[in-house]
Amino acid sequence: MKIGYFIGHFPYINLINTPEYIKKYAHGGTEIAAYNLAINMANRGNKIDIFTTSIDSHDSIENYPNIRIHRNATSFKIASANASFKLIYKPLNYKTDIVHAHSPIPYSDLPALLYAKQKKVPFLLTYQFDGQETGGSFIRNTGVSVYNKLFINKVLSSAEVIIATTKAYANESPFLRKYKDKIVVIPNGITISEITTQYTREESRTNLGLPLEDKTILFFGSLVQYKGPDILLKAFNSLKNDFPNTKLIFAGRGPMLDYLKSMAKKYGIENKVFFPGFIDQDKKPLYYKAADIFCLPSTTMAESFGIVNLEAMAAGIPIIASDLGGIPDIVKHEINGLLAKPGDHQSLANTLTYLLENEDIRGKFGNKGRQLANNYSWDKIAKETEELYRKILENW
Repeated sequence: MKIGYFIGHFPYINLINTPEYIKKYAHGGTEIAAYNLAINMANRGNKIDIFTTSIDSHDSIENYPNIRIHRNATSFKIASANASFKLIYKPLNYKTDIVHAHSPIPYSDLPALLYAKQKKVPFLLTYQFDGQETGGSFIRNTGVSVYNKLFINKVLSSAEVIIATTKAYANESPFLRKYKDKIVVIPNGITISEITTQYTREESRTNLGLPLEDKTILFFGSLVQYKGPDILLKAFNSLKNDFPNTKLIFAGRGPMLDYLKSMAKKYGIENKVFFPGFIDQDKKPLYYKAADIFCLPSTTMAESFGIVNLEAMAAGIPIIASDLGGIPDIVKHEINGLLAKPGDHQSLANTLTYLLENEDIRGKFGNKGRQLANNYSWDKIAKETEELYRKILENW
């Protein structure tokens, strides 16, 4: 099968660990999911063309076994999103059997739809999250507003199938609710072997230079507003007297870094809060293994899934996350973690307190999460996606 994937950004694996990369070519869970799906579909013998933008003003094509990555020169940027006019017409030089967009930010779905109409092939998309009209620059927010008003319903109504990553998000999204008859739920996934380690908790902490006896709360992800790192820091500050030997780690990079550091200093807890920056892939399992609690206190529907929640599950860590979007389908309350009220640092502090005080509950949640994580292997998800493609093509 010849499959065309459209996505605004597609990771440069050889550049991810370089210092300035994230400023030039941001990517998060959506892009990582697209990358892993493409790799696994190629491993299944399919021919993959990926149409995306470039990190700079130059075109390039990268060739790998069963995969071609077409990077179209960036024409302009809206906030952290690279955009390319060439993404509209250059893919037309290539033939695919089916086209699949990862939507909606950055806007790759419109070029994918135009391609599908020109080439007369089926169009489907994975709808990762709603575009939020707040939380960014004026230009960025205006772009999202225009897109939501003029284009999103055209894209959704034109798709043969819409893939939602969770049933809960499909029901909650104001855009997806109208198209329930064409929604199929296929979650994002993880490669479990990349998250787990044979090192013990103590060995992991020694390797990372972390205290052996203190309890540790871990945040993993971009330090951006909608992920709520400031809410977590406020909640942690309220616990400092009751749990003096507890540490907080913000593993990631992003625009809120300096603000969070200043908050920690203002609260007088800078010696309890660690900012190790971007974590290389080989170090990631050590951070998960070293932690007692994983926390992702997202505040808006921009967080539809949270792949890091799956990673924490695979590592056997209890999770505290926000009760919004598709997260409750992944973090099941009182089964593999706890859900807190979004944006409420006191609600978050209460759930943190409960888990910090109850080691047996932490163990129970962690063990259950490890079991549930097996349902989200990329091999399983790629097979399910391939079957969906074949069904669409049979009826086309």
